[in-house]
Amino acid sequence: MNSIHNQHACLRFIFAVLLVMLLGVPLFAQDAVVPKITEILVQGNKNINSSAIIATSGLNVGDVVSQATLDAAKQRLIRTGNYGAHHPDTPDEAVKLRAETDNAQAKVIIEVDENDLIQGINLTGTGPIPASDIKALLKTREGQVLNVNTLRTDVVAIQAAYDAKGYQAFVSDALGITNGILDIPVIVGKISKLKINGMHKTKPWVVYREMKLKSGDYYNVIQLRKDLTSIFNTDLFDNVEPAFAYPTPGQVEITLNIQEKRTGTMALGLGYSSRQKLFVFADVGESNFLGRGQQVNLHAETGGIANRNSFELGFTEPWLDRKHTSLTVDVFDKAVYRFGSSVSSITSGTVVGTNKDYYETHTGAKATLSRPFGENLRGYMGIRFDNVRVPALDLNANDAAILQNGPLATLTLSATHNTRDYDQEPAAGGLETLSMDIGHADLRPVKTVAGGTTPGIFGILDYTKISTDARHYFSPKGRRKNRNDKRQVFAVRMMLGTSTGRLPFSEQYFVGGSESLRGYQEDRFWGRNMFLGSFEFRQPIANALTGVIFVDAGDAWGGSYENVAFNGFTQHAGFSPSIGLGIGLRVVTPLGPIRIDEGFGREGARTHFSIGHAF
Repeated sequence: MNSIHNQHACLRFIFAVLLVMLLGVPLFAQDAVVPKITEILVQGNKNINSSAIIATSGLNVGDVVSQATLDAAKQRLIRTGNYGAHHPDTPDEAVKLRAETDNAQAKVIIEVDENDLIQGINLTGTGPIPASDIKALLKTREGQVLNVNTLRTDVVAIQAAYDAKGYQAFVSDALGITNGILDIPVIVGKISKLKINGMHKTKPWVVYREMKLKSGDYYNVIQLRKDLTSIFNTDLFDNVEPAFAYPTPGQVEITLNIQEKRTGTMALGLGYSSRQKLFVFADVGESNFLGRGQQVNLHAETGGIANRNSFELGFTEPWLDRKHTSLTVDVFDKAVYRFGSSVSSITSGTVVGTNKDYYETHTGAKATLSRPFGENLRGYMGIRFDNVRVPALDLNANDAAILQNGPLATLTLSATHNTRDYDQEPAAGGLETLSMDIGHADLRPVKTVAGGTTPGIFGILDYTKISTDARHYFSPKGRRKNRNDKRQVFAVRMMLGTSTGRLPFSEQYFVGGSESLRGYQEDRFWGRNMFLGSFEFRQPIANALTGVIFVDAGDAWGGSYENVAFNGFTQHAGFSPSIGLGIGLRVVTPLGPIRIDEGFGREGARTHFSIGHAF
C-alpha cells in the first residue's frame, strides 16, 4: 500500500511541475540580480588613450556584465597587438579584466601591459638592399606604441623584398625593443663555399669565370640561374646540377655537380650537294682544347666542281682577359659554291672561259675581337683580308661582268643584344644584331674579251653594308629554368640589309636556301638590298626529335648586276618578295642537331639538309 501511495505522489508532483512550466509560473523565487556596468576604469596604459582602449574593448556603461563579456573584451584587446610584448610566452597576462559588483552595479577594471613606445628603429645586416629601402617598407613607425601584429607584417614584407630580388633573408630571433629602440636584425644568406664535382678534363676556372657569384657573395637565386645558363652556353657540359647545404643560419654552401660533354669531334666522309656535287671531307674539332674552353677546328675537303683542295683552320679564345674579351682567328683557302646548279647564259657573240660552273675561291684570314658591355650587350670588331678568284665561265660579255678577281679587305663593327634563355635551344627571349661592314676591293676581270675591254664592275671599289637581324622566341610556359625542359616554341626572325657604294659580286646579299628562304635554290636572289622574315612553330615529338612548321618570305634586289642572268634567273631592281613554307624535323645526334626541311615555293619544292636551327 505504501509503495502504491508513493507512486501516486510522484506522479502528482511531475504533473504539477509540467503545469507550472506550461503556465509560465516560476517554481521558485528568483532573488539573484544581474549587475550592469556603471563605470569602466583603465590601468597600466601610458601612451594609448583610455577612451580608445575602452572603445576597442567593446564594453559600454549600462551593459550587462558577465564573465563571458569580460573574456570577449579581453580577446579584442589582445588581438590589437598593442599589448603583451613584455611577456610573449604568456599572452593572457597582457590584458586583465575584472568586475567589482555591488548589488546591480558593476565597476569594470581593465588592466593592460602596454607595449613600449618606439623612439627609434635600428636595422642591421640588410646587406645588398640599403637599410633606407627596407625602412621605407615598414608600417611600424617611430613615435608609435609597438604593435606586434604590424611588426609581424613588417617581418614578412622584409623577407618578401629580398625574395623578389633573389636573395634569401630572414629576421633573426634577436628582434626586440630595448630602451625604446626597436632592433630589427636581418640575416642575408652568404655563400660560404662554392665547389665543383664531376669534372675530369675541364679546368675549374673555366666554370668559375662564367659565374658572377663567388664565395663570400650574398647568395642570389636569380644570379645563380643566370650563371648556370652561362655555363651551359659554353656548350662544354651535358648537365650542371646545383646542390645546397646550410651549415649555420645565413650560410649557404653550393656544390655544382657537372657532367662533361664529349667535346672532341672527328669525321671523314663522302658528301654530295646540289651546289658542289661530289666531294670528300675531313673535320677535326675540339671545343675544350686542353680543358681550357678554347675551340680549335680544321675542315678540309677535296673534289667538288672546283676539283681542288680546300681547308679552313679556326681558333677561339673565349676569355682573353678578365673582362671576357674573346678572340677568334680563321685562316682559309676554300671554295665557296654559290648556286645549286650550273650557270649558263650563252646566247651569241663573244664568250670567255671554258666551262659553266660558278664558284669562288677565297684565300685569306680574319680575326674578330669581342667584349661584353653590360649583362646582355656585346660588341664586336673584326677585320678580314680575302683574295677572291672565280673561274673563267662560258658567259656572254654582259654576264661576264660578274667574273671578278682580286683582293678585298673588310672592317666589321657589330653589336648583339642577347636575352635568350639558352643559346643553343632558346624557348624565350631574343637576339638582336646590328652590323656594319666597311669594305675596299681592287677587282680585275678574269679574262679580257678579245678585241676590247670586258664590261663590268672592276677597279677600286669602296662600299659599306649595314644589316640587322632580330630573332625572338616565345613559349606558352615562359622561360625555361632547366635546359632539358621540352617546350612548344614560336620563333620569329626579321632581317634587313642595305649597302652604299659598288659591291663586288661576292659581297652582295644572297637570299635563298636552307639558311634563309626555304623552298628555293641556294642563293636564288642577290642584290645590294635584302629582306627576310621567318616564322617557325617548334613542337617536341620525342626526347631527341622536334617537328617544325615554317613560313619564310624574302628577297634580295637592286645593285650593279641587275641584267646578269643565271640559268634564266635575272636579278631584279625592285623589291618583290617570294614566300616559302613547309615542314621539317630537328634530330639531336651525338655529332650535333640535324635539320631536315621540306620547303614549297612558287618555283617548286626543295629538300634542305643542314645543321642546327635556321635561327
